Amino acid sequence: MVYTRQLIIFCIGLLLSGAGVTAPNDNDAQKWLEKMSHAIKSLNYEGIFVYIQDKQMETMSITHSNDNGNEKERLLSLAGAPREILRNNDRLVCILPDSKSVVVEKSRPKNYLPVGLQKIASDLKKYYRFNMVGEERMTGREAVVIEISPKDPYRYGYQLWIDKKTGMLLKSDLVDDKGNPVEQVMFTQISFMSFIPQKKLEPTISSEGYKWFKQEKQEQNHAEKSLWSVTRLPNGYMMGMHNTHGLPTSRVPVDHLMFTDGISSVSVYIEKMEKDKPMMKGFSRMGAVNAYTTVNSNHYITVVGEVPKAAVKMIGDYVRYTPGR
Repeated sequence: MVYTRQLIIFCIGLLLSGAGVTAPNDNDAQKWLEKMSHAIKSLNYEGIFVYIQDKQMETMSITHSNDNGNEKERLLSLAGAPREILRNNDRLVCILPDSKSVVVEKSRPKNYLPVGLQKIASDLKKYYRFNMVGEERMTGREAVVIEISPKDPYRYGYQLWIDKKTGMLLKSDLVDDKGNPVEQVMFTQISFMSFIPQKKLEPTISSEGYKWFKQEKQEQNHAEKSLWSVTRLPNGYMMGMHNTHGLPTSRVPVDHLMFTDGISSVSVYIEKMEKDKPMMKGFSRMGAVNAYTTVNSNHYITVVGEVPKAAVKMIGDYVRYTPGR
């Protein structure tokens, strides 16, 4: 169950990856950040990238279009289990043939992206070091290499290869405290164009007969509406979002809380216990994604994120039911 949930989160997260960089001094950092932020949202491009974790590689294609401010994206797995993810502005559709299901929800706000720096806030410097390593060729293009290093055990570090000409992210390494990559995403092909035909943004996998799981209709980013809270968080993390939605692995709506420090993000899924459906408690891992499941107030609490084990455990152990809020 945890694996399937992580897979869904990974599918959605891929559409939202790679949105910000920094450099040694604030002036240079702001320039790179503005260029990246503009590129990822405004350019029309097609490409193929590889996703590497646990010595396994997955290949996916991506098509991104911006037509007068209307953003659309399409992701398609090219090997292994078929998956297709579509985005139309803030609406995400993840088609999962293996489970014959479709997950629909609103995309996370841009400031929750992995490596999603929208500005170089002074608070981020309390928890990360930002350094420019140098320049290298990547995907046949000249790139600058940026290193982001955490100052505590509650977040991963990053190495980023940024295209000098367009500002696009060409490669991203998520690294542990020893500098070893735990996850890598790298474009093997990328091309930029002035226009993307609508046909290239339409689904290729038929979802006829699939079960649809849609996010409940409620306001987003109103964390105060949740009956659950986390009484202790790693320094720098704050609650950013709360919603309720269905998952293919659950027969009841699941509460979803999102926490972020501005770069890293963690999701907390809260699901009412069902007697005929036991869930494995403790830790699990899929690549860079760590998960921790525990039980509290007759509910399963599952904490998932591209963060170290220490972060998901701390957050999971301090989830509390607070009906009087």
